[in-house]
Amino acid sequence: MRFLKKYLASQSRRPKGAIGKLMGKLMNKMNAQMNEKTIQLLGIDEGDFVLEIGFGNGKYIAEIIEKVKGTHVFGLDFSDAMVKTATKLNKDSIEQGRVHIEQGDIKKIPFEDKMFNKIFTVNTIYFWSDPIHGLQEIKRVLKPGGRLAITFRSKDIMLQRTSSEYDFSLYTPDAEEVENLLNEAGFSNSSIQYFRDKSIEYYCVVAEH
Repeated sequence: MRFLKKYLASQSRRPKGAIGKLMGKLMNKMNAQMNEKTIQLLGIDEGDFVLEIGFGNGKYIAEIIEKVKGTHVFGLDFSDAMVKTATKLNKDSIEQGRVHIEQGDIKKIPFEDKMFNKIFTVNTIYFWSDPIHGLQEIKRVLKPGGRLAITFRSKDIMLQRTSSEYDFSLYTPDAEEVENLLNEAGFSNSSIQYFRDKSIEYYCVVAEH
């Protein structure tokens, strides 16, 4: 049982192989409402350059491209398996130049300064070893006036379901902690949105450059 928990935790952090692909589909299903609410709060406009950090299998990259005309969507993910899956799913949009997929780490985002109008990330902040540095990197690639949305499950839920022993939860913040970090990193106009999906509570913290 301990080995299984550790294995599933590692797959959540960085999906690999065939199990990783299945994990990507499972996470999409489990986190559907979280992703949809986040994208709604982000308020993506025609012509926006959007970055999703931790895109899983790329489902929501494809949806944004389909729903909002003229957008360019970039994705950054830690997992090689998810990069391959998202690249396959978004093949046509990549060939058209509207989607760009990169493997990498939030410690050093591989994009130019002031490149994006909107940035979002869902259920990734737990794995940030240095949250303030990650936010500073996000701020660097976000245009002045651009918007960031960070969505995550409540601290109580995460403490029940995860353990640092399994390298799953490096950081389980309260919503107010995330808002304070955003202010410290130089973001402004932050707000906290609370949601409940059946038995799961989660937050979306939105801020501007």
